Amino acid sequence: MMVRSWLYVPGDRPERFDKAVAKGADAIVLDLEDAVSLDHKIEARSLVADWVRNGDHGRVQVWVRVNQGPMGVEDTAAVALPGLTGICVPKVDDPSELTEIDSVLTESEQRLGLSSGHWPLIPLIESAVGITRLSSIVRVQRVIQLQVGEVDLAADLGLGGDVDLHLAPVRNRILIESIAAGIAAPVGPVSTEFRDLEAFKSSTRTVIDQGFIGRACIHPDQVTIVNTMCTPSSEQAQEAQDLLDRMQAAVRQGSGIALDAKGRMIDEASARSARRTIALAEASH
Repeated sequence: MMVRSWLYVPGDRPERFDKAVAKGADAIVLDLEDAVSLDHKIEARSLVADWVRNGDHGRVQVWVRVNQGPMGVEDTAAVALPGLTGICVPKVDDPSELTEIDSVLTESEQRLGLSSGHWPLIPLIESAVGITRLSSIVRVQRVIQLQVGEVDLAADLGLGGDVDLHLAPVRNRILIESIAAGIAAPVGPVSTEFRDLEAFKSSTRTVIDQGFIGRACIHPDQVTIVNTMCTPSSEQAQEAQDLLDRMQAAVRQGSGIALDAKGRMIDEASARSARRTIALAEASH
């Protein structure tokens, strides 16, 4: 299922786990990294693992953002359980940083009798070094999508002011590298703005127009906005399905040319856009 909204939840706040499921996000990210202080990390790992194993997840995808380095590998081993959708890996600067996590997931899949590659990875790109190594990171086994950690990235680059403006070239590069590698378009970055929801809505429109799929959220009020803005109207979904039907009909008739309802030529690029529209519409059901 395509994800419109990703709601981050501190891993040491188990009373929020079930509540997060009810907030309407397509996915929740139980955070063992930035949201948890160093002295609570071991406890948070245990709490998250228990909820991944035994919690009532409903239809919501359950992701875990692990820590960096050896602690992240231990986090992964603890939460690689039935109920887990995948792992978010923070501050990835080099593809080699994903190797041990991949090994742990492979061992867990074999032990549990799951198919190889059952658990995907989403690396977070949060530094200038990570940007320079994007082409290698996006081609790592299990990587299905990227997310950009813009607070850390902006700090690393020494940027201030309007991040939507100043990071537009970086966002564009992340999008291009993702599409070129054949993985999904990246997840829209977190915004710390959850009080001025009009400003958040404007920023989300920019993120969507820049080609990102959905957005990471830190507050339930943001989830509602993201879901609404990322859900195609019924008319848009019908138009997308009609376009795909017309392309399929042209193929069956042996024609290399297909026309949309307005008589305009359509091609595989049009079909990809239509499939994305339909997938986003299905995510709302």
